[in-house]
Amino acid sequence: MRGKKVCAFIDSNPKFQGGSYKNIPIISFDTYLEQYRNCVVIVTPHVGAQEIEQLLYQHNVTYLSSEVLPQEITDDGIAGLVEIAAGKLSGGETAYLYGLNLFSVCLLDYFMERQTRAVKIVPEDGADPQLIKSLRAYYGNRIGNPQEIGPSRLYITSDKYNCRELPAKNQTVLYDFLSQVPEYRNPRIEALKDIHKGKRCFIIGCGPSLRIEDLDTLAASKEICISVNGIIRAFQSTAWRPNYYLCQHAYGFNEWQDTLLRDYKIDHMLISDGCLGGEFDPAFIKFHLSCLDVWEDRPPFFSRDFSRGAYVGGNVMYTCIQFAFYLGCSEMYLYGVDHTVTANKKDNHFSKDYLADETKDPDLIPTVVARERMETNTALAHARELETELGFKVYNASRKTMLEAFERVDFDTLFTE
Repeated sequence: MRGKKVCAFIDSNPKFQGGSYKNIPIISFDTYLEQYRNCVVIVTPHVGAQEIEQLLYQHNVTYLSSEVLPQEITDDGIAGLVEIAAGKLSGGETAYLYGLNLFSVCLLDYFMERQTRAVKIVPEDGADPQLIKSLRAYYGNRIGNPQEIGPSRLYITSDKYNCRELPAKNQTVLYDFLSQVPEYRNPRIEALKDIHKGKRCFIIGCGPSLRIEDLDTLAASKEICISVNGIIRAFQSTAWRPNYYLCQHAYGFNEWQDTLLRDYKIDHMLISDGCLGGEFDPAFIKFHLSCLDVWEDRPPFFSRDFSRGAYVGGNVMYTCIQFAFYLGCSEMYLYGVDHTVTANKKDNHFSKDYLADETKDPDLIPTVVARERMETNTALAHARELETELGFKVYNASRKTMLEAFERVDFDTLFTE
């Protein structure tokens, strides 16, 4: 927003109140209520946002939340993202932005400043009436309604909205930037494109049904193997090693990374940017993970170019399928993908030592597990729908599994020769 419309910063810490940042005053919430009530509040923190929003709701304060912004703004800090997004708007007719949020407001400002084309925001179903009133008072008829859209294109500005019943047939997603951000591309991954074209591969999960002797069978058969996360707990018992290791489990990676570097040699260790952060050992290959929301009625995207990143799907198996497709594999066999979660966390993986203290793993909170299970079911069912279109086939060769998205096969019959 370049600061020109920021009236003040609100901070609960008394030592900052009365000071300034970028020549803009820092005030208390009480001061806001007394002197700045006509200004819309923007809630910026990830941690504590719900508490702040509850306080604002109690005082009948109109606000916008950064929670619906693309991760390229809130997490990755990609410069010029509004300009990149503006470049996705095609045609000369009025462009309608669906969603009364900070992202659509920034886009509206961008085009209003340049006067290059007409842009209107269409508030989402259930948008705060007071917010609509406040922004209409400022932007006038730039805040539209669904009945205006007609044959014009509608640009969806967040993955948090339910768009099933919108009256616009021409819809374009404006929150996916996987292919537009140059920083995401990794040449080390690009070198792996179609390296196993037409071959079969095994994607090894870490469920309790995994057997060490089956890993020995894979090693003897010299199969192409992709595995994940705490599979390193099996390495003391077998000479088998995966050709490719993927990890997007930030809590677990903090525990496993030293062991990966010190004790075990895996040629390709692909770690998501959410795990690696800034500086990291060059033995790790960073890939971008686009963390877009997955709903039961809206499956995730599927990456055609893993060198630019993958889309989250509730479970690392969905990431592995996208990676195997990039490698050119035409047959993918899931193994050790039990798709179960028990009350005793030590029973959720093949090793009791999978994590030193699984009870502290934030990804194993029951509500998180329930949501990720829904996302995984949705994502993997979507992967099956793409098999014919993209020319690959996924089978579930796990010995015990609750996952029914893919055709089941007997692991032992795959090595009859």
